[in-house]
Amino acid sequence: MKIRRAALIVVAGIITASCSEKSAPDREKHSNSAEATRAPALEVAEAADELQPREGKIAKECVAFVRSTKVVPAPAPTAGCPGCPAGDAEVLTFRQMKMDRISCSGDTCTVLVTIRVSFKPGTGERIAGGLTAWISPEQRSEYLGGRTPAGEQAYRVKITYKRRGEGWRAVEFDRADIE
Repeated sequence: MKIRRAALIVVAGIITASCSEKSAPDREKHSNSAEATRAPALEVAEAADELQPREGKIAKECVAFVRSTKVVPAPAPTAGCPGCPAGDAEVLTFRQMKMDRISCSGDTCTVLVTIRVSFKPGTGERIAGGLTAWISPEQRSEYLGGRTPAGEQAYRVKITYKRRGEGWRAVEFDRADIE
């Protein structure tokens, strides 16, 4: 179990460099029917001649980014990983992803998306990973105090993709400027 926690922390820590992809059975096990009906169909393979990332791949990486937003206790040394926090409860539920714009130049693509999420009930000492920077101080305080912020939240995200070999890989998630 400690290895799993350490792996989750590592994935959350490097999410801006790359996104992990879940297999279809894992996705189905961890998603609810609303997520499955609102997310675009996810493609399994990429062709070498793709000019830009597929919408399904983008949606899949948005789900992983949302799911990497976790509640963690204050850092406390653990036997297997002295610098790793021990918690891994997800803060947000993915609802929908809308691709607003995609622009590519050579081996780089910039994708602007709007991600819709809702808060899961919970509490903790701090929020880390994923969409942490997008959560307002008021909502963060409310959530960490044991009160679940109401309603659906919309976050605009800019994802930078780089072509790696035969496919596209997300290398950065950043705030999208509101236009």
